[in-house]
Amino acid sequence: MDAPAAASGPSRPNWPVEGATLTRRWVGSHEGQRPGPTMVIVGGIHGNEPAGVIAVQRVLHELRQRRVAVSGRLLGLAGNLRALSQNVRYMTRDLNRRWFPDHLARLRDTPHAEESSEDIEQRELLNIFDRLDETFDHPLVVMDLHSFSAEGPPFSVVADTLRNRPIAYELRVPIIFGLEEAVEGTLLGYLADRGHIAVGFEAGQHDDPRTVENNVAAIWIALVSAGLVARADVPEIARFEARLAQAAAGLPRAVEIVYRHPITPEDEFRMDPGFYNFQGIGRGQRLAIDRSGDVDSPSAGRILMPLYQGLGEDGFFVARDLGPAQLQLSATLRKLKIDGLLGYLPGVDVEADQADGGDEIRIGRVGSQVVVGGVVKQVLRMFGYRKDVGGGDDLVVARRRQVQSSRRGRGGVAGDAVTDGGDSE
Repeated sequence: MDAPAAASGPSRPNWPVEGATLTRRWVGSHEGQRPGPTMVIVGGIHGNEPAGVIAVQRVLHELRQRRVAVSGRLLGLAGNLRALSQNVRYMTRDLNRRWFPDHLARLRDTPHAEESSEDIEQRELLNIFDRLDETFDHPLVVMDLHSFSAEGPPFSVVADTLRNRPIAYELRVPIIFGLEEAVEGTLLGYLADRGHIAVGFEAGQHDDPRTVENNVAAIWIALVSAGLVARADVPEIARFEARLAQAAAGLPRAVEIVYRHPITPEDEFRMDPGFYNFQGIGRGQRLAIDRSGDVDSPSAGRILMPLYQGLGEDGFFVARDLGPAQLQLSATLRKLKIDGLLGYLPGVDVEADQADGGDEIRIGRVGSQVVVGGVVKQVLRMFGYRKDVGGGDDLVVARRRQVQSSRRGRGGVAGDAVTDGGDSE
């Protein structure tokens, strides 16, 4: 189904409200009687992760049955329909890895080209988000629901900008910083670059029945946090919060990615058995094997998303804990725009408004004498510079920079979030 037409005047779009199955792009929608944010929930961007779509169906059904008062609107989308029908991650390529400006421009310019299954899926999703951009005030609030192949507790993923943090904090599970910078071309990253509030939620293991329940809890919490639904109108909200908090008991409030192990089919990568999300690992510990031999951890930390499925481009990730003091200091420094002073250091060059919507810092040999060793990267991560671009002898790192929306939201998180460009909340 195509995206809805833009609204003309005060009338509402004719959203599809009938029931849905995993073969329909539009899972459903719920239009509130009061103005407010537009929240879009995407499930099944990977076809072996149907729990998100099922959870969206349940929440939409409950909103209608219980006649919950809604400010704004909730829209549910299914991601990779063809892969969902086959219960595989993807058909020909990962649908969550090519949300790049040049590829999207080609999809827009060649609407009837003979292409891969995922190109067809991506064009349909792109058309929907383009139409949503045209129809509603900014920013949209987007949740991207996932599951994983290993055992482990749920967690959230955000691009490291301040405006993405509030909803993620309310979910009561660990927040992963740096994943959206380490893994390029994701839907979540694309939407963040467009200026939208974008939060990913990894609800649990693919086939675990608790995964659907975790997604349902996360959606209700997000609806309250974003201002679509009043807390008093969700009697189960405390139970939902307790459910996710209990699932994450004993885990850090946040971690940051310090290493990604990319793989290709030619690597013949095989993860050693028994690893699970957030498990502690040591430097040099064997984690997997490939055609070249043992694959060891480059550093101590926690393992994330060890690959125990047939398809994928990421063997595993290594993360380290972030304490509350580090998170608060990071937020304070960004709000004070202290990073604006970095360009005054000798040997440091700051380039803003890159073509991909980010900022870039280059630190040459002179600059490295001012801020040396691993300390420099740790400092820059506090300002969101997590993506290692590379630059020969120079250190070059980039961050995602949320653009200022040309239109303003009218309520909840979406209304309050847009105050200026960059890392505003």
